[in-house]
Amino acid sequence: MAGIKGIIMDKDGTLFRYGEVWGPVLSEAIVNGLSKAGMPEDKKESCVADFCKVVGVAEDGTTYPDGIIFRHDKLLLATLRILRITFRYRMNPWRVWKCVQGIMKHENFNLSKHLDKLSFTDVTNTIKALYDRGYTLGIVTTDTAESTDLFLSKMGIKEYISFLRTKDSPTPKKPNPEAIREFCNEFNLESDEIAVIGDTIVDMEFGRMGGAGYTIAVLTGSGDKAGLEKTADKVYPTLPDILKDPILFS
Repeated sequence: MAGIKGIIMDKDGTLFRYGEVWGPVLSEAIVNGLSKAGMPEDKKESCVADFCKVVGVAEDGTTYPDGIIFRHDKLLLATLRILRITFRYRMNPWRVWKCVQGIMKHENFNLSKHLDKLSFTDVTNTIKALYDRGYTLGIVTTDTAESTDLFLSKMGIKEYISFLRTKDSPTPKKPNPEAIREFCNEFNLESDEIAVIGDTIVDMEFGRMGGAGYTIAVLTGSGDKAGLEKTADKVYPTLPDILKDPILFS
């Protein structure tokens, strides 16, 4: 662990609190999508709440660890849950599916407008501290390239990131460890010289399968403390807390 030279980070839920940023955005998209699918007005509140649980986040920032945005490895189970909601509220299945597709593709989110309301100063300072310490920094995310570029620009950290893999990259998605191998090859590093920082069990599995020398979990995403404590070397409340990490800042 003392020989860590590179760090691969997740984005959503790792660099910032997932619910705080994405809660209002996704909830708005869910309401709009389900309305087009024929959501009954007299059951709107319960329908949206049920759907938010499947997706993984609600408007007030509450997150659900088994939601589809945190557990991409459970798409089949999520699909069955969505079908049950569709039938329970007698909505148009095709339009519900279009709603899900739109959410996963981040379509029509007005994301820039929402990000302008937020401050990412702590994130910027933390990433700069890692960069100044000499670490080679990369981000591997399931978000789109366009959305990721917007986030990195808004957070003021684009210049510090030397490696990027997104939903649009041909690299297999996490927990497949191919991105770690590509990172190591590009910067002439061994896998045990890599630290992985993320907010989900999938991120920790990604690090373990890739032979990462150190895994750190933060609780600003899925919030699955019990699960993360079992799979990560260290667990911190937020990303800035890693500035106290005895390995990264020994």
